[in-house]
Amino acid sequence: MKQYFLIMVLVLSLPVALSAQSSKIHYFLEQKLGETSVKTLPVYAVLKDRLPLDYLENLTGTLPKKEKQKEVVRILKEFAYEKQANLFQKLNHFRSQKLVHNINQIWALNIIAFEASGDIIRSVVADFPEIEMVYYDARFPQSMLVDDEGITERNDKYGLRLEPTLAPQAGLVLINAVQVWAAGDSGQGILVGNIDTGTDWKHPDLVNNIWNNLGEDFNGNGKTIIWNGSAYVYDPGDINGVDNDGNGLIDDFIGWDYESNDNDPSNGASHGTATSGIVAGYGTNGTQTGVAPGAKLIILKPAGESQYWAAQQYAIDKGVDVITSSLSYKWYFNPKPNYPMFRQMTDVELAAGVVHTNSTSNDGTYLTGAPIPFNISAPGNCPGPWLHPDQTLAGGYSSVIGSANVYATTDLIVSSSPYGPATWENIQQVHPEYPYVMPSQYQDYPYETIPGSMGLIKPDVAAPGNNTTSTAPGGGYQSFSGTSGATPHLAGVAALMLGVNNQLTPSDVSRIMQLTAVEKGAAGKDNRYGAGRVNAWDAIQMVRTEIPVELVSFGASVNQGTITLSWMTATETNNKGFEIERESFGSKNIIGFVPGKGTTTRTSPYSFTDQVTPGFYVYRLKQIDFDGTFKYSQSVSVEAANPVEFSIEQNYPNPFNPATLIKYSVPEDGMVSLNVYNMLGEKVRSLVNQDMKAGTHTTTFDGTNLNSGVYFYTLQSGNYTKTLKMILSK
Repeated sequence: MKQYFLIMVLVLSLPVALSAQSSKIHYFLEQKLGETSVKTLPVYAVLKDRLPLDYLENLTGTLPKKEKQKEVVRILKEFAYEKQANLFQKLNHFRSQKLVHNINQIWALNIIAFEASGDIIRSVVADFPEIEMVYYDARFPQSMLVDDEGITERNDKYGLRLEPTLAPQAGLVLINAVQVWAAGDSGQGILVGNIDTGTDWKHPDLVNNIWNNLGEDFNGNGKTIIWNGSAYVYDPGDINGVDNDGNGLIDDFIGWDYESNDNDPSNGASHGTATSGIVAGYGTNGTQTGVAPGAKLIILKPAGESQYWAAQQYAIDKGVDVITSSLSYKWYFNPKPNYPMFRQMTDVELAAGVVHTNSTSNDGTYLTGAPIPFNISAPGNCPGPWLHPDQTLAGGYSSVIGSANVYATTDLIVSSSPYGPATWENIQQVHPEYPYVMPSQYQDYPYETIPGSMGLIKPDVAAPGNNTTSTAPGGGYQSFSGTSGATPHLAGVAALMLGVNNQLTPSDVSRIMQLTAVEKGAAGKDNRYGAGRVNAWDAIQMVRTEIPVELVSFGASVNQGTITLSWMTATETNNKGFEIERESFGSKNIIGFVPGKGTTTRTSPYSFTDQVTPGFYVYRLKQIDFDGTFKYSQSVSVEAANPVEFSIEQNYPNPFNPATLIKYSVPEDGMVSLNVYNMLGEKVRSLVNQDMKAGTHTTTFDGTNLNSGVYFYTLQSGNYTKTLKMILSK
């Protein structure tokens, strides 16, 4: 039996509609099945078990970034394929009888999407207890999903095209991308998955930056796109009707069109051609449109929600560094977006080390149909991988940087740019018509259910959308706008940053992008501009000066012949581990090594125990990267002698964010409790509650999931009690 079954207490339980808990067919799907005109319906079956983000982090956190991504994919595939085996076999049997169509295994979420009649759907539900729920997988026209204010549709309808400018388009100038190129950085070596309406990949400004899937390179010539003397085409030597890379898709040479279920994601591609051009267009036909002209693009085209998740999965599987999408699912859709599943999928992206930029709608002038806190569309409403200090309500993390839209010519907010905050809470409590139950672990950014709560500040960063120019089908250029235009600017900046340091985590990218943004609107991060308008040049300068591992605490405690060193990192990049150096009695020695977590956005605690004789000792850490570079911590001093009385020291650092050390002394063996309380006297954390040996001890208090404010910590043992105050400041 595999190790997964040992941790089932950790699995997530995703949406089950309140009005249909006795049925595995979601009530919205029941309504669709009741329509007499319906012959077959697109659905997705959610299986009962999924692996949570924390579990994936624990298994892969010590690996270098790309190895971690591959291992996350391996773990999720192995887990899902085992869980789905019986159901998948049955669906394949139905497919052979032409009763089921378009089966898609989404291993990242442990769901299977397919199309079938009501009778087949009911048969599947009855026969497979591993199914938690089957949902209707609505298909939406591209005009509803795109966030460009309708400009590409108008451009195509009226044949509106722009002459080459022989200069960079206005958005690139505004964000200082030109300066970055002059310094030699263009996003080289970075792979971006563009989830959109498809792309005219033969456009001269794009074709050399289109990713070639060498897993489908049957003739082994190192490419799946070739020039045949008159046009770029798929390499005829690779077209063999075989799934050579084993991902369930045949001849997927540059990506996949999930809407049409074929390998040519270029039909209806005006909007996607524009977003691709802003990410990586390199100006062959006259206008430089792309922020990161050295990056490569995977082209992916969805329509329904499960297709969007499948596109995310494809990108992760193929090793992307960045996912970008200017498609979004709005509150007024019918059915409404499955926010919990979008959140789960962006959790998977984060676990795989992928940062995701997404449009957030153009509904800033449509507050009746998309009221706050639902004006920000999905998945742009998902949390980011780093929390800005102004986000004092601290909940979980995810992969998404949501975009606001400014005019490229004036740097002012566009009226249609959406308003935050977003919300993650029990939506059905206030909106009983919402069709999905929010799992408790995703009720971490409340807004409506708790009066006065701030929700989740969104958008995250602004970028130029309106008055920008990008590539158009057929080789020319067109005007572009909306958060559709702003989002690929953010993706391009992320690619530039990763091109300078490909070990940056999603947290690093989000943090640097926000901290270097040009201040706009209200001071700090606000629900209109986010943290400000992105500045590519300043972001790159911060990348170049980043310290790879942030050590937030380091202390020592004594306990009857042993000294325990304790330290904590807030984030880690490329961290091989820590050498422990001890100085005592006039000599220095390396006494041990503790492996690091590689690359992680999570707070990581460490410890090391040293057996000693009475005396005075000095310790320091040597943090070593995988490439051999290193740096030293500050030293800590400690005397190995038992204390003569109880004592507890002021925590350090204080104020702190998110973690601090508390040091206390126990003169004799006995029961010790150390608890943390809020201003109301409510206990929020038990740090110690056990028999302790005489000695000086250090424990860590991590306030990641608590709000900023004053807290009290109390040490109690026998008749001894003492309380001190500390301040959590986010």
